[in-house]
Amino acid sequence: MHWIKQPIGLLSLLLITSQLLYAAPFVPANDQQILETLPSDSPPPRYLNSDSFASGASTVSPEQTSQLLERAYLQGDPRALGQARAQLDQMTDQSVETVMLRARALQSNHQFSEAKELLKQILSKDATNPDALLTLSSLLVVQGQFEDAMSYCKKLTDPSLRVYQLACVAQIQSMTGQLTEAKQKLSGLVAIAPGLDPSTARWIYLMQADAALRSKDVPLATQVFSVMDTQTVPALMARADWLLERQEYQEVRQLLQDHTDKDSLLLRLISAQIKLGDPKAKQNLALMKERIEVWKLRQEIAHIRDQATYAMLANQTDSALKLARENWQDQRETADILLYATAAIEAGSQKDIKLLQQFMTDTQFEYPALERDLRLGKLSDSSTQALSPQTSNTQTSRRETPL
Repeated sequence: MHWIKQPIGLLSLLLITSQLLYAAPFVPANDQQILETLPSDSPPPRYLNSDSFASGASTVSPEQTSQLLERAYLQGDPRALGQARAQLDQMTDQSVETVMLRARALQSNHQFSEAKELLKQILSKDATNPDALLTLSSLLVVQGQFEDAMSYCKKLTDPSLRVYQLACVAQIQSMTGQLTEAKQKLSGLVAIAPGLDPSTARWIYLMQADAALRSKDVPLATQVFSVMDTQTVPALMARADWLLERQEYQEVRQLLQDHTDKDSLLLRLISAQIKLGDPKAKQNLALMKERIEVWKLRQEIAHIRDQATYAMLANQTDSALKLARENWQDQRETADILLYATAAIEAGSQKDIKLLQQFMTDTQFEYPALERDLRLGKLSDSSTQALSPQTSNTQTSRRETPL
């Protein structure tokens, strides 16, 4: 089952930086224009021309498409995502497996309503389909609809799915005033994580990393980053977020300096470079601006969080707040809450600050440093400080324990 190989709830933390599913075609100015250079380890081309693509379409399997979606998630690879979309366009069957893949593709492009409709379509025919239940629950978590998300977690009643049900519940608990209980539950799951498939283990580790970040739990962070991989985009994002929160800017620069091709990682690198007074920050901001202009030209809809982050780093306070508000309508994960709060505080918008405080009261979302910043109406030396554009000359390391 694809849900065992790749928990979809964490897909949205990364794919917002790499969605090209419905991009309008870009026409080169001439035959010599280079659009992109493929990585040296890229596989050989599967299709040499349109005829070979058409003849090979009938041999494409859902497993191949799922692997492409997973590659897009783990490596932030828009080429893989484009291939997956092309394959889905060739599939005419309405099997559960194919509908699930379509839902995953829609979700990755932030077409949440459409994705939910497909998932509910599956559940209308098979109320206990674990793939649909887990995916729908995770999607609802992304949108901050925690009560509904929990209702789907509880339907994972098959004893063989116990690990996934516990992880599903922990994900919601961590966002709704039960962070300590969630950490305990995840700690129990970590004990068996080495025996799980890599994607499920990574899902658990990423939830632990988020819990460690919000609770400033150094021992937990040390433990989770000692076992989490250091190559995939989700893992690099989590590690960089922790280091930024700790003001370990030199370490962030070292970690991400070779990953400027990934938007989410480039933005974190820029944040560290600004804090270090690194002149390369200006160059990378210009690079990010170019990418945003291309997104706008192609009318892409899945990069709002990144656009808001860029505006924040570029001191475009009003634009950052507007984009953060827009992003808030669809996404309410930790990164979205943090971004919105930073923009609201920087802009001095009491209306937005009160909205966030009400959300945290209603959901009991726990992030003490962020709560303090919102209450005081100013950025402290942690939490939202990582996104603050002011340059710091502090370049000394403050890491207490190597990660």
